[in-house]
Amino acid sequence: GLVLALDAEISRKVVEVAVMKYGVRVKIRHDVLFETGSTDVGDQGRRVLGEVAEELVDLPFQVVVGGHTDNVPIGAGRRHRLNSNWELAGARAAEVVELLQAQGVAPVRLRALSFGDTLPVASNDTPEGRAENRRIEILLRPVTPEEDAAETTM
Repeated sequence: GLVLALDAEISRKVVEVAVMKYGVRVKIRHDVLFETGSTDVGDQGRRVLGEVAEELVDLPFQVVVGGHTDNVPIGAGRRHRLNSNWELAGARAAEVVELLQAQGVAPVRLRALSFGDTLPVASNDTPEGRAENRRIEILLRPVTPEEDAAETTM
């Protein structure tokens, strides 16, 4: 259902969905969600995340949202709110988690992680590579019955 819901975004290469050994990874380009240096999700990003959330609401998946950046330091004009790429990536991941929760995904299933610039998928030596490295990845990990029981009692 998730692939069908995101078909248009997948076709335009703004979203990638991959089935992995331990779950499903949804990778969303940062420019779909955020303006440079921003932690506020734009209209297009809200629409995409709404489609993702709609598919996740009733599924027993742990939803791990990882924020990633390139290796360019935060500009001086943004230092009043964020001091590093770690903080930027974490704030973006938290914003996505809050939007998924607002769309009905159970908060007990949500996690936000910051990877900063530690897991690049391309070279940071070119603008194109840096653009690929700025992303949000959502890992959907099946929850075992034991984990489900433990999470609902926390």
